Amino acid sequence: MKQRIAVILAAHGEAETAGFFDNFSMNRHTLAHAGEVMNLPAALQLMIAVAGGAKNMVQFRKKNFRSPQNEITRKQAGLLAEKLARQAEEIEFEVHASFFVTPPFVGKVIEQTRQCDLQLLIPMAPIDNRLMSGSLDILAQRQQSSQSQMRPKVISGFWNDPDLLNISLDHLFMHAAPSDNTALVLAFHGTLEKNQKGEEPGFHTGSKEMGSMASALQKAVRNDPRNSYKRIEVAYLNHDVGGTWSSPSLQEMLESLHKKSVDALELFCCGYFSDGTETMLHAREHVAESSIKKSDFIPCLNESEAFAEYLAAKIRKAIDQTASPAV
Repeated sequence: MKQRIAVILAAHGEAETAGFFDNFSMNRHTLAHAGEVMNLPAALQLMIAVAGGAKNMVQFRKKNFRSPQNEITRKQAGLLAEKLARQAEEIEFEVHASFFVTPPFVGKVIEQTRQCDLQLLIPMAPIDNRLMSGSLDILAQRQQSSQSQMRPKVISGFWNDPDLLNISLDHLFMHAAPSDNTALVLAFHGTLEKNQKGEEPGFHTGSKEMGSMASALQKAVRNDPRNSYKRIEVAYLNHDVGGTWSSPSLQEMLESLHKKSVDALELFCCGYFSDGTETMLHAREHVAESSIKKSDFIPCLNESEAFAEYLAAKIRKAIDQTASPAV
């Protein structure tokens, strides 16, 4: 009998329409998720969710914008399923796309696949932190209801994986087209550095992991023979709740580049596995509002063949480690 393995891709999730309810629901679940670690009173969450839902509805309709993130995640799941099917005929793989703040919700998909011989949970973001890989660890622990049931395994550590770094480099230079005086900006999803009291957050923010990945990729790009960028900088896409976030923000970096007479840039949101509202709408708006004269945008890894093959190899390694645990 074939072994049944469920592979669950867990992305953040975004509203797929411009409707108020979809955007309100997404914001409501996002704030509830953040509220697990931040001081966000329920009344404040509701107020922000309503205001955010209305704001998104107006903005998305005006710009005719729909986030592609969920659809990209589904395509990633489909492509990964194809790679896995070719890799191991003795295993029956079920590959699922799931989301933390939009349906189908991660917890529900984990529950629905609990009868599989093994569940592999993959956070669809490279940085380990409490709200992504940490949330999956908590869900995996809850799922193990008896000693006879194998606990779901979380595949993480992408931020420190040389293979992902190499794939990111190849992806970058495949799309890069710098001209003279072009700067490259490597963008990450920022995180809370200090709370409203000026204290370090009491949860795993992933700040150190993010700094390590940013430094490694920045150095790798600089030393790559394909590199012709004048400058290689790191910036963060931040939110405005909870306290002080990562620095420099993208807006601050754009201002700094302008002061240094840089008039062209390419933006690579390498801190994301899929494009969405932050990378395709907010980041581009920040660039458009800056004094940078020329800009180009390098897509996230999205549904690239190389990324799917990379994930398939990570999954095979995790299965082998599970079958032959270290003594």
